[in-house]
This record gives sequence, structure tokens and C-alpha cells, in this order.
Amino acid sequence: MKTKIYTISILLLLLATPVMADRNSANKAISQAEVLIESAQRSDGMAHAAYLMKSARDNLNQAKVDLDKRNWTKTEIAAKKSQRDAEVAAAKADAMKAEKAYTDLRKSVDLLRNELQRKRSGQ
Repeated sequence: MKTKIYTISILLLLLATPVMADRNSANKAISQAEVLIESAQRSDGMAHAAYLMKSARDNLNQAKVDLDKRNWTKTEIAAKKSQRDAEVAAAKADAMKAEKAYTDLRKSVDLLRNELQRKRSGQ
């Protein structure tokens, strides 16, 4: 019975420990974060999500510090946080652009509708 409990506790401990990251996956995560930050900047993320862009850059810088310290797991975690912040910033910028386009389109439709009604009532 004790060996069974011991075995189960060892298995749970192994499952609970995070997977150790290696240097290649840490470098890959940093590269992906850089690409996503650039993409968010092209989407005008600074104008619509400045806080998220700052957070993405801060996390990327932290990832680079952790990379220099050869702490692969912390590097990958910080880089993944940077990626998520950049993705959310880009999505927010895209949503704001879509909302503006919708508002502009709605104004045009209303203007055309009013013009059509004016012409109908003038006939």
C-alpha cells in the first residue's frame, strides 16, 4: 500500500513539474514575439493599445535578459507573454479600424437613404 501511494505521489510530482524549455524553443519564442510586435505596430497597435504594446516590449526585454542568464523556461514564459500582448494589441487595433469603417459606412448608407427619401418626396 505504501509503495502504491509512493508511486502515485511520484507520478503526480512529475506531472506537476513544468516541462523544461531548451535554448532553441526559447530563441524561437523570442523570434515569434518580435514578429508579432512588428505586426501589431503595422496594425497601428500603438494608437489603439499603447499599454499592451508597452507590455509586449517589456516582456520581450525580460525574455532577452532571461536568455542571457540561460534561464530557458523563464525566457520562454516571458516571450509567450509578449506574444499574447502583441496579438491582443493587433486585434484591438484591427477591431477599432473595423468599427470606424462600419461607422463610416453606416453614415454613407444613412446619407443615401435620406437623399433617396428626399427625391421620392419631391416627385
